[in-house]
Amino acid sequence: MKKIFTLLLLLFISLTPNFNVRAEEVRIKYNKLHGIAYNMKVNGKYMTNTVTMFQMGDRIAYCIEPGVEITDNYYNTYTDWSAVNFSDEVKALIEKIGYYGYDYPGHQTNYYYIAAQELIWKAVNPNVESTWTTEENYGGKVIDISKEKEEIMSLVKSHDLKPSFSEKLFKGEVGSTITLEDENNVLDDYDIMESENHDIVKEDNKLIIHLNEEVRPLEKITLKRKHYDDAPLLVYSKGNSQKLSALRITYDKDSYFSLLNEEVPEIVEVPNTGSYNFALGVGTLLVGVGLVLAKIY
Repeated sequence: MKKIFTLLLLLFISLTPNFNVRAEEVRIKYNKLHGIAYNMKVNGKYMTNTVTMFQMGDRIAYCIEPGVEITDNYYNTYTDWSAVNFSDEVKALIEKIGYYGYDYPGHQTNYYYIAAQELIWKAVNPNVESTWTTEENYGGKVIDISKEKEEIMSLVKSHDLKPSFSEKLFKGEVGSTITLEDENNVLDDYDIMESENHDIVKEDNKLIIHLNEEVRPLEKITLKRKHYDDAPLLVYSKGNSQKLSALRITYDKDSYFSLLNEEVPEIVEVPNTGSYNFALGVGTLLVGVGLVLAKIY
């Protein structure tokens, strides 16, 4: 009986899903960026070396632990942040920085890679000091990546901007048309989910909404932030070795706006009570005058 219980327990453990998702090991590949060196001061430690663009399988990755050495060539791959002890704010920020870094369309340059790497270091540890030069130990010329950093952070800051009509309610009569114009000019960055009740057409920076001919219940229309690819977030971890990540955005939240169509209000004719009362008053006055005259004569 004891053996049967043990076998059942082992079977149960083997079939229990592992929610801390981890794929098979991946080997790190080093792509040297010759002519670019980093000079870093962090936690009282000075580090300098030729920059390496890290490749994990078919993904480009960034170091996410400034000052920690790489001591292993094989890493476990996680599809979530479970291997990293960062706050949600830091994770959301470095996701965006990596998303708009080297992989972002039009950013495939070495300077965009190191600009994103520096911004990630600073997001994780604001005390990091880094200088990029053409040779190690501050040798050669200083490399200016201010333009690349400004471009990345401009995209990061605007990422959470929603269409100006988000989270608002719009009403109209049955069969009427509502036009919504996005004053924030970010409508192209969103997918508009199809309405079950009304016809919605996107024209440039506007939504043209033709309300149903019949009354329908209140409906929320979802706005989903677009991404330039479907690649997942991947975090690479192995013991005390430097952790790396191929960054994509997982902290996006859907937005919405609401629609309600209503019956055309019934038009009821109301008598002109002012004219009626005036006529009544004049009539009463004339009757009264007549009675007075009758008494006199």
